[in-house]
Amino acid sequence: MNSQSTLDKTSADNEELEQIKETIEISADDLLKQIGINMNALTSLSEEAKAALDGSPETLLRLPHDKVLEDLNKKLKEIEEAFDKIVSVRNEILSKLKEEKSKRDEFNAKVKEIVAKIRELNEKRNELQKYIDARRQELDAQRQTYRELSNTLETLQKSLEGFSLGKERAIRSQIKKYEGILERFNIPPELEAKLTTKIEELSSQLQGLKEKEKKWKELNKLKRERENLRDSIGTLRRALVLYIQELNKTRNEIRELRKERDFYKSKADEHHKNVQRHAKELEIIREILDNIREMRYTISKTLNKLRKLKHQMKQFRAEEEFREVVLKRLGEIKSKIEHRELDLPDLQFLVNFGFLAEDIFETLTETASPEEIAKRVAKELGYQV
Repeated sequence: MNSQSTLDKTSADNEELEQIKETIEISADDLLKQIGINMNALTSLSEEAKAALDGSPETLLRLPHDKVLEDLNKKLKEIEEAFDKIVSVRNEILSKLKEEKSKRDEFNAKVKEIVAKIRELNEKRNELQKYIDARRQELDAQRQTYRELSNTLETLQKSLEGFSLGKERAIRSQIKKYEGILERFNIPPELEAKLTTKIEELSSQLQGLKEKEKKWKELNKLKRERENLRDSIGTLRRALVLYIQELNKTRNEIRELRKERDFYKSKADEHHKNVQRHAKELEIIREILDNIREMRYTISKTLNKLRKLKHQMKQFRAEEEFREVVLKRLGEIKSKIEHRELDLPDLQFLVNFGFLAEDIFETLTETASPEEIAKRVAKELGYQV
């Protein structure tokens, strides 16, 4: 597979994965419905409880503490139960996610293994095809040479019609016989002239036969070459048949491996889709749990404020007297906040009566300026400064 094909395939795979992601539509409401939790009911509060969560110290003083404490404790219990239920579901999804990832990775590993085999077979196929193409060219060239040899042999065969080595030997014998007569006998000039003429005629015929003998020898040589070429063509054809069979076998193996690869890839994609769905579910659950933690923290913080406030009230004989004393002190503190004059006793009072969390001393650094302290405390109390 060339680099462009690899890029095209990678791009196609990425597009397919993006399509898978787009099909995963999970909402928090749907997920909570599956878990069996009504978020609206879980987050609903009585008007007094809402006022306690968002109210200023003056508001907390005027609320029915026992009723608000009961409402918030009940709601906190419901939240804890829902939280534990969601955490349990989250753990189940985490287990499923791990299992789906394991299956996806297993199938992807199988795909990778098959792809490596296909790559190896592709190289083998290309080598076989390259060899076959070269041998076919060689075979075509030999066939062309064979045809040319056959045409040459046909032309030579026609030019040697009537030629035989026996005829040449007879002419040589005849010439030798006439030459022997001329050498051994004294014959009349007329007869000697006739024999000489006859010898010249036979010599001329013999010369022609010698030319044909050369062609005859060339003919036999070309026949042997053609025979050898025929054998070579036959050997080459048989070799081509074997290599073509091997090529077809390799192509079939590649075709079957591609089917197997596509099967395992579809399985891997199926499990990857499940992985993405579970990951999306976990993302939603994480957001839900964060929201529940925040609400739980706010309720717990408000409960601590109310408990401290109620504890301080026990030191007074009457509730109204308690409110007047605390409201007066709050008025002084509010004025100090406006003038950026808060001091440690003011902060300690707010902490003791539950209006500020005890960690306020930890969050305020030693280098904090009076302005920064005032702004922070005002924000915690809900005052507009």
